[in-house]
Amino acid sequence: MFSQVIRFTLPPTLTISTPAFLELRRQAAAAGATAQYYGYSIPTGAPLPKKRHEICWAINWPETSDRNSITSDLDNLSTGDATSLLFQFTDEQSSNLEKALDAPVCEFACIRLTDDAPLFDAALQRSMHKTYLDTYKLLGFTGGTWEYAINTNETSGVPCNIPQEKLVPQAERRLAVYPLGWESIELHQDGSKTAIFAEEMDKLSPYFGRGSGAWYVMFRKHQ
Repeated sequence: MFSQVIRFTLPPTLTISTPAFLELRRQAAAAGATAQYYGYSIPTGAPLPKKRHEICWAINWPETSDRNSITSDLDNLSTGDATSLLFQFTDEQSSNLEKALDAPVCEFACIRLTDDAPLFDAALQRSMHKTYLDTYKLLGFTGGTWEYAINTNETSGVPCNIPQEKLVPQAERRLAVYPLGWESIELHQDGSKTAIFAEEMDKLSPYFGRGSGAWYVMFRKHQ
């Protein structure tokens, strides 16, 4: 399964409830999308910048679907700034992803590894996964997963209107994104001050590159 996270802004005359966005979600469903979530990104002082009135739209696609079918209409609906992050999840991961997207608050935690980070070092690989496993020990965590982006190494994503999608070779993927579900932002912030949270963060911090950080969304599910 592919999961696509699109971020964009609307003209100041429109809101997330505009019928045009509803129609676009219906087009995505007709093109094969199996689940869709959407909501405004939340301004919380998180270390990644958020555009004013930014909308986050998460779409799950089967591998045979046409993800480009909504590109032109999305470009017309938005202010032309839509960007995409693309991930590939296994069936087992998809159930955990759903828990993150269904949560009261979904955090997208991003670790952009530096260009000199030893990607195939066993200790680094363990820490990248254990920092996810440790979230299960934090109060307020509801579920989630993680994976490397397959279409870019930049947290900002790639423009949705590029003519042809390119994938990053597996050996060169450095942008890890952790969709994590929380009962509240405050509970996550409390958890981030604990020794459990710091254990792997301290090991990984020398490899944090520009673009590491997080943003939050309170998702609605498209029906």
